Amino acid sequence: MDAKPSQSDPIAEEILKKRAQKLAQPISIDNKYLTKMAVVEFRISHEIYALELKRIRIIHPLKELTFIPGTPDFIRGVINLRGEIISVVDLKVFFDLPDQGFTNLSQVIILTSDEMEFGILADEILGVAEISKNDIQPSLPTLTGVRQEYLKGVTGNGMVVLDDEKLLSDEKMCINL
Repeated sequence: MDAKPSQSDPIAEEILKKRAQKLAQPISIDNKYLTKMAVVEFRISHEIYALELKRIRIIHPLKELTFIPGTPDFIRGVINLRGEIISVVDLKVFFDLPDQGFTNLSQVIILTSDEMEFGILADEILGVAEISKNDIQPSLPTLTGVRQEYLKGVTGNGMVVLDDEKLLSDEKMCINL
């Protein structure tokens, strides 16, 4: 059997050329997925707050809180989480919000980074949501003082998005006993 060099088929060449042009195009990524962030929504003093999931290690029910004398008022104490002692920050005190005390819905949101780990006291966990970074406005003009320093912004429905990295890097949160 004689092997003859194949002659090119103009239709096949055209199809291959179009396919190559299409594959050479850059991949378009829908920007809406790049601007979304997953958050935990929670309530503090009748206001709704959110923290990005990326820095949350665990959410734990508030069971026993041990007071530590000599700490700032916003450090409510420590909890024992599976043998690990975690300090608990009360943002109601830190942000000078009304305090309604603890309820059976109170939870501790454990934030973590390479340098620091602590819990934030929440009156109630509302759930996990996905919000668009584009929907976060810089801040409400009525928010002043220490609270504004720790905000990424406020969503259109009034949810206050906290800056987890600012909270985790602030020396005020580090208590040396």
